[in-house]
Amino acid sequence: MVAVLRAALWLLLSAAIVAATGFVLYAPRDLPVSSRDAALAQLVIELDQGETVEATATVSRRHWWDYFHETSGVLAATERRLIWVGVTPRGIIERDAGQPTAFDVAYYPYDSVTSAVGRVFFGARRGIVLTRGPERDAFIVQSEEAPTVRILTAVMDRRLAAIRSEAERERRQQEYAAFLARQPVYHDVKFGEALSTIAEQYG
Repeated sequence: MVAVLRAALWLLLSAAIVAATGFVLYAPRDLPVSSRDAALAQLVIELDQGETVEATATVSRRHWWDYFHETSGVLAATERRLIWVGVTPRGIIERDAGQPTAFDVAYYPYDSVTSAVGRVFFGARRGIVLTRGPERDAFIVQSEEAPTVRILTAVMDRRLAAIRSEAERERRQQEYAAFLARQPVYHDVKFGEALSTIAEQYG
């Protein structure tokens, strides 16, 4: 029993040492430019031709594979979708200053995503959660960015309402077209009019 406890203790100690070492070695360094500026520059590249940004908010994420170091960036609302562009934290041993900045990018079409404002990161921070089916992406929002997030979600709600309205309009048009197709067609047969001619008129 003592041997088992001792082995478990050494295992926990080893895991703690590895985690602490990784946290230190992969601790992010400062970027040549701010994360927001870098993310905004990359956002322009991510846009499709003709796509325009209607609102942006500065938010951040924390991934376990980055040892929960902050991935800062912007969440943008366009007329088509939400786009997240984050600047991946650079660790001490990961990349030197001469290598390009790596980005964490995700796309959220309005017709396949829902949003909810609440507590994120184990309930420790305020933020916004975007859900796509089984996927749930949480973003941390600083208090000063709360108004911009509200603007962004308002854009999202407005665009989603427009998509639903258009879908409903198309559905009604299809139903009406199907209704007309089911209606009987009457034809006044003129004297001497051949049946083949009548058939050609109505396909």
